[in-house]
Amino acid sequence: APDADFPIIFAEKGIWDFYMNQAPNLGEDNGAVKVKDFSAGRRFNMVPDYAKAQLQVTTSVEEAFQHYITKHGLKGTYKSEGNTATVEVEGVSAHGMEPKLGVNAGLHLAAFLQTLDLSKHAKDYFIFVSHFLVGDSRGKKFGIAFHDESTGDVTLNVGILQYNAQKGGKIGINLRYPVSFNQDGAKNKLTNQLKKNGFSIQTLSHSKPHHVDKESFLVKTLSKVYEGQTGEKAELIAIGGGTYARSLEAGVAFGPLFPGREDIAHQKDEYMYIDDLLKAIALYAEAIYELAK
Repeated sequence: APDADFPIIFAEKGIWDFYMNQAPNLGEDNGAVKVKDFSAGRRFNMVPDYAKAQLQVTTSVEEAFQHYITKHGLKGTYKSEGNTATVEVEGVSAHGMEPKLGVNAGLHLAAFLQTLDLSKHAKDYFIFVSHFLVGDSRGKKFGIAFHDESTGDVTLNVGILQYNAQKGGKIGINLRYPVSFNQDGAKNKLTNQLKKNGFSIQTLSHSKPHHVDKESFLVKTLSKVYEGQTGEKAELIAIGGGTYARSLEAGVAFGPLFPGREDIAHQKDEYMYIDDLLKAIALYAEAIYELAK
């Protein structure tokens, strides 16, 4: 599958997308600051680079907001009209397979909001987000952190954050896990922890880990082709991302991104060098010939 990097990606983590849904608000919204609406992110597999909240306030919280974004080196705006305030935070987008490479605007805005005098329902949501998700992309606070030698760490990306005063809150999680990880056990542990905090799990999709034997005919053949054309060692790679190779019973990702090139997948103005495309064509042509032969 020409859907990732050269030389050869032989192993991919499992990918589990799910919502953590907060129960609806059945009590009075009696805080000094009312969160009318809060949202960040549109895709599970991306770090949100923008977050926005509409607040109903009795006194301005602008000074506290400015102090927060200055302390954390963020860009943000605060606008007010009457007793309504709109706050916005900018972050840095990144692929969900490694959340540490981005700056999650939603988590930062949630961390700020939990410091305010909110209603109990909103406070519960933002405290939950801040306690379990801010600063932890490995699931340590949920007790599901795990690492294996071939495919690395569990990673947990908070791709979507939403809170509404009437409907309650939801958190969209993209969890990627190693080949030897016990996903069923982790799901049970998460379910029990979420229940204690007034949340439930809603699975949207789940793709199990994928890997191909390093000694297989496929891997051996592609290695020979790559090394013959490039003069470089065909290192075998395990990744946290998901490629089209996992739709095959025995498939690997083979290019087209060459070692040393910047990985700009899923980002604005995605591009590829023409010389690299031509080199990839030559590799694919010989690989197809050798595999078919």
